[in-house]
Amino acid sequence: MRFIGSSKSAQSFKFIVMNHFFAQKSNEESGFLSKDDSHHALRVLRLGIGDLISVSYGDGIVYLAEISSEQKNAVSFSILKERWTQEKPQLSLAIAPTKSNDRFEIALEKTCELGVDRIFPIICDHSERKVYKQERGKRVLEAAFKQSHKGYMPELKECLSFKALLELGLSFPQKYIAALSDDYPSKKISSLNLYEPSLVLIGPEGDFSKSEIELAREAGFELISLGSEVLRTETAAILVSALANAQRDFRSAKKS
Repeated sequence: MRFIGSSKSAQSFKFIVMNHFFAQKSNEESGFLSKDDSHHALRVLRLGIGDLISVSYGDGIVYLAEISSEQKNAVSFSILKERWTQEKPQLSLAIAPTKSNDRFEIALEKTCELGVDRIFPIICDHSERKVYKQERGKRVLEAAFKQSHKGYMPELKECLSFKALLELGLSFPQKYIAALSDDYPSKKISSLNLYEPSLVLIGPEGDFSKSEIELAREAGFELISLGSEVLRTETAAILVSALANAQRDFRSAKKS
């Protein structure tokens, strides 16, 4: 569904369903769509000059904009007003890519919809997939970003080794590893405070190896339990992201 009108008739658009785009900024008052999005807007959605669209540059702010010029592969727009500002997610995830690309991309899609800051694909001892194309993942994230009218675009990192991830994790004040091990005490996921900067490690099929869990603990990661069930990698990532999302919403409701 699209909303067509002029800026003169624009009043309150926060809850109007319109086409949302991940855009590029020209200056404080205008921007433009990518070549692919421009083609989609003009040829598929049949939008034109004067039509209203929703845009974000991935920095948290969602704008109401009006198409100001159209060419074959270039749509430009003028910013009319802010629709809203999305609170920046504080949760980052390190996820082992699954053997099936589709399952890993479900994790990317749903965690983007729920809201995460950064995603680190990690290669672990039990990983069945050792590579993942970053550009492919970015396309999945962009589609989810547009579908769910997000303000923040998660940053998808290049694949890295488990040990390299542990070094990066040192910068996070809260860091956790979700593992099935009974060898060490673990926190319940419900006890976590995920509206503070946090990094959560999600393992591959077969879980983290014992040596990886020990290395993580030595690096300051706390072991967490996601419940009594054995969850798929993508389900675990969605569960953690959903908790962080609920905590943000609860805090925002208390503030208001």
